[in-house]
Amino acid sequence: MKPSVQSAPPAVVGPKSWRDATVRSILRAENLTRQTRVDQLHSSTRYRCHSVGTFNVTHRLPQLTAYSVNSGVGKDHSENDWEKKEEPTSTGSMLTSGIISGPFPPPVLRDQSAGVSTGMAGEYMRGVREVEGHLRRQASRVTQEGTRVEHQRERLEKLLRSLRKALLTNQQSSDGRTFRPATTETIRDGADDLLHNERGGLIVLKQELESMLRKTLTQQQVLAESSKQLLDCAFERSRVTDLLPQHGSLSAGVKTYPSPLSLKPDPTGPFTPECKQALDSSSTVLRESQQLRENSSQLMRDVIKKQTDMQHSASEALQKKITETINLEQHLTLSSAATRQAIYRKQRQMQCAGYSLGRAMGPVCSADIFCRERLGRPMTQLYGRHSTVGLPEADLLTQGRTMLRKHLQSSGKELAELQFAHQQLEDDMYGKRAAASVDSSVVRLRRRLARPQSVRPVTS
Repeated sequence: MKPSVQSAPPAVVGPKSWRDATVRSILRAENLTRQTRVDQLHSSTRYRCHSVGTFNVTHRLPQLTAYSVNSGVGKDHSENDWEKKEEPTSTGSMLTSGIISGPFPPPVLRDQSAGVSTGMAGEYMRGVREVEGHLRRQASRVTQEGTRVEHQRERLEKLLRSLRKALLTNQQSSDGRTFRPATTETIRDGADDLLHNERGGLIVLKQELESMLRKTLTQQQVLAESSKQLLDCAFERSRVTDLLPQHGSLSAGVKTYPSPLSLKPDPTGPFTPECKQALDSSSTVLRESQQLRENSSQLMRDVIKKQTDMQHSASEALQKKITETINLEQHLTLSSAATRQAIYRKQRQMQCAGYSLGRAMGPVCSADIFCRERLGRPMTQLYGRHSTVGLPEADLLTQGRTMLRKHLQSSGKELAELQFAHQQLEDDMYGKRAAASVDSSVVRLRRRLARPQSVRPVTS
């Protein structure tokens, strides 16, 4: 039941001024009672607290019952005061104007203010925690990409070591072929040209790998810098989450607010421009790193293919050279044997011709002359007494000796030529055998140093 103040009854006794003063006091009290509306002080809504849930302060203010003054006596004064209250100058004034709409604050003002502040802080911390998680996940992706680039760099260095080893093998092969003994064997041939071409190609591939390795090292530094920037931003954001309660309503419930990452960066919000710049730069660095790894893998595949082709071509050329040298050595062996047989035959002929020349020249003393060869034999003496022409015996012996001497001279020259040709064949055969041995050692060296596992295909 609403309490009310009843008007005083008219006075029966006493002066009129005394009655009027009392009536004015009663009317003033009745008017003040109607203005204050004491009945609403007992309303249950006055003690009711409402929760909030967005970043906007105007939406988070609790809906309290307005305590307005509608009295006719203080109407103008109250309207002026209300107009002054509707012009907030700061967040605190807005909060106060939203909560306090009466002549005095409600008893739960402190609880309501604490709830508003806790809601704002909780939502801000949730946004910061989400941004921090995204930054740390991006930093993890950048770190994983750095690990992949590190593995790619190790493969590049391994392949570069293989190229340097191939260059050393090529140099050793070229130097080893200079130990061929004969002058004719050191003439530049097709194998030397292929070794020279292989060296030039290996130098070009080495320069390409070194350039790619420099790019990889630079990319590693960029990835490390990007990861450091992301972790710094995440650490700066994580300093806010230290204030999160261990348990409570801040981490419970369904997420009904928009993600800070989908909003525009705000220097005073969870998602700052520094975080936006770090995320954008890290995404760019990741794309560049992936493209660099693809280019590096393709380059390594091309280098391995070219290196293998050059090694095979040079080794095949050396093998063909060895086969050709061995074939020539076999022919030289046959020719040397035939020449040696000719020398033996010529020597036997000269021996026979020398024996004939000695027989044609006759005995050394007269006691060694046969009877049939004596000029004083009866038939010769009888022929000398009747004929005026001498016997041709002396002339024939002279001509035979002359012909035998000429034959011995020509046979000696032929024998000397055969011996010289045989010596040349022997020297050439020795040179071919030594050259084949040197080339075989070079091929064995290349097979031992250029192993297949040193140039395995690279998989990303």
